[in-house]
Amino acid sequence: MANVIPKEVKKERVDAFVAETWKACLLTNGFTYVSDGTYVTYSDLDNEVVGPGYTAGGATVANKASSYIDTTNVKLSADDTAWTTATLALVRYVAVYETTGGKIRAIYDFGADKSVTTGTFTVEWSSNGLIKIS
Repeated sequence: MANVIPKEVKKERVDAFVAETWKACLLTNGFTYVSDGTYVTYSDLDNEVVGPGYTAGGATVANKASSYIDTTNVKLSADDTAWTTATLALVRYVAVYETTGGKIRAIYDFGADKSVTTGTFTVEWSSNGLIKIS
């Protein structure tokens, strides 16, 4: 196993992610991630939210960019993703996937159920990035 992966190689991987079109879909608290290969693509996901202002499949993750965090780490960042005039309840997870083959790139747990009534539901991506490769 390699002891060091040069940051330039890490950035190449993140740049490949930047070139893909990604979507973010919202999942209810009924979703439970299983790390046995059950959830590989968007079509494998269950418990996607349903409600006014939300379209199945989610919303496009806009303005993805890669950057160096420091001398060894790279991150992928993007604009926050929002659904306007939405009425959504029991939202617990957001899954990010690439649209060509539907491969899941990441699943995030909000840590608690979220909801909105006739308002904007926004996923605020971390300032540390959607994905960090250390």
